[in-house]
Amino acid sequence: MKLRDLIPCDYDTEIDNITDDSRQAREKTLFVCIKGLTVDGHKYAAKAVEKGAAAIVCEHTVDGIDVPQIVVDCPDRVFNEALNKLYGEPLSKLKMIGVTGTDGKTTTADIMYQILNGLSHKTGYIGTNGILSDGYEQDNEYTTPLPVDLFKALDGFSSVGCEYVSMEASGERLGTDKMKGVSFDASIFTNLTRDALDIFKTMDNYCAAKARLMAYTKPSGICVINKDDKYAQAFIDAAAAPVVTYGIKDTSADVYATDIVVKYRDLSFVMNGKLGRHEIKCNLSGIFNVYNLMAVIVALNHFGFSVETLVEAVAKLKPVEARQMVIDCGQPFRVIVDYAHTANAVKNLMDYIKSTLTDGYLRVVVGAGGSRDLHRRTDMAEYCTSTADYNYFTIEDARFEDPQMLVDTMVSTVPEATNYELIVDRDEAITKAIHDCKPGDAVLILGKGAEAYMMTNGVQVPRLNDIDRATLVLREMGYDK
Repeated sequence: MKLRDLIPCDYDTEIDNITDDSRQAREKTLFVCIKGLTVDGHKYAAKAVEKGAAAIVCEHTVDGIDVPQIVVDCPDRVFNEALNKLYGEPLSKLKMIGVTGTDGKTTTADIMYQILNGLSHKTGYIGTNGILSDGYEQDNEYTTPLPVDLFKALDGFSSVGCEYVSMEASGERLGTDKMKGVSFDASIFTNLTRDALDIFKTMDNYCAAKARLMAYTKPSGICVINKDDKYAQAFIDAAAAPVVTYGIKDTSADVYATDIVVKYRDLSFVMNGKLGRHEIKCNLSGIFNVYNLMAVIVALNHFGFSVETLVEAVAKLKPVEARQMVIDCGQPFRVIVDYAHTANAVKNLMDYIKSTLTDGYLRVVVGAGGSRDLHRRTDMAEYCTSTADYNYFTIEDARFEDPQMLVDTMVSTVPEATNYELIVDRDEAITKAIHDCKPGDAVLILGKGAEAYMMTNGVQVPRLNDIDRATLVLREMGYDK
């Protein structure tokens, strides 16, 4: 493809590869100089040209470069727009649904994916659980992939006939402009609690980053916003499309829930408001899924699906992988795996577990994420030591931190607590917690879910995921139902 067909310029240079990573440059490559949080791509332009790059996009000219340089105000936006063109404009072929928030992104995106495919509208999923659709799968290292991988996925979805994409939009991608130039037909905001302050420093910055998803929504689209959240107004103010709010506590929301009954794998409520009164029943669990389900119903109703059709589809939903997943090998105690990894998500999950699954002794295996906001780990320890009967504090992903120091700082604000032990090795912590269980107990294994790796020194180290590890431990104990 000619360079002038990818971005506004007069150059006829042939391009068949676009990257912001100089290591991936080769002949016919357009190299985009991105200023990231720690690295400035302009410093690597010469290396990209040495490897064969035929042109560069930059915020300012780079000395010593003898290939065309196209200076633009926002290389991130141009990067995404050029990738879209190179891959045959998948954004014009797919209806994009984005989900952002601290907690609930994966479940909400998965519910959307299940319902649309169940209604015979082929849909791709992008998020924590991978990049996948019927007929296409792609490796994914992040919740929201970087631009090259994102457009590779969108092209893959388009090539197998997908109509929709249900996608998690992380604060890090939104806040660093990696989503500029990607437009959405529907956007959902779930909630906002303390997280990622190692990156954003303040909650206001974190909120502003997440709210960009609303600004990236097409005027013909819809922004679906949780009115119960204290940051809701910031998302409403950022919206570039009509807003529909939902909630439980605030009955002035456009759509709100009443008559909520929560049991294990049995959830029912009445949805009221501008879409009418509808009784909802499904096999999911937890009051948090009341929020998730209302958001999905509102968003899909925008695309022309009747509420009645959606209510029927909700009743057929399967539980989301690694969300309140009970591992049953015939043992006389509960083993539950969940991806919850923020204090707010753990609080919601424990409230649900205590009200539906156990009135016995509650043990919790939970980790601290390295190279992240310190308060995230101390908040977790404070909540768990005050709520669970016993805790096994371990590693979630050490990343670039010393694992022992990581767990030590986790409990630095709970000097009086005695209901915990520190076990750096996550597999050892899971094994110990399960072996300690007595009949009637419950153990929650939190933070990693179906992730089959640990981030150590910046490298993904393969391991059995928490589901498989817990199952293996139970079978080694003689339970094999």
